Amino acid sequence: MTKTPKHEQDTILVIEKDAHTAYLLDYMLSREGYQVISVTNCESACLMMRKMLAPCVIFLDVELSRSNNFSFLRRLRGMPGWQITPVLLLTECHAYQDIDPALEAGATDYIVQPFNPAELMVQIQRYKIRLN
Repeated sequence: MTKTPKHEQDTILVIEKDAHTAYLLDYMLSREGYQVISVTNCESACLMMRKMLAPCVIFLDVELSRSNNFSFLRRLRGMPGWQITPVLLLTECHAYQDIDPALEAGATDYIVQPFNPAELMVQIQRYKIRLN
């Protein structure tokens, strides 16, 4: 019997270069009872991820994910305990060309900005249920 990796059920990792978007996510998710950890680049995220349990969800700026040919997503999927962590891409409507390569590299799904807070919460709940 294989053991399911542990995830922090009330922690969300936000990797977002835009300070305003990161603030909005932090505000909305904190009000819903989540602990939000925000970083502005993939290098900082990798350093942090080595020291923590996987969160219930990762929100990733699609523009950051495409740097180095989506290597961050491939690296994340290779880390023990992080293989099944849901990674939701945050994309603007003009960045659709990045979605397919990011999904192939390991992203789980995407959300188009500006996002609806209620839809965001539904997505989080959907993927938390799948982890359990």
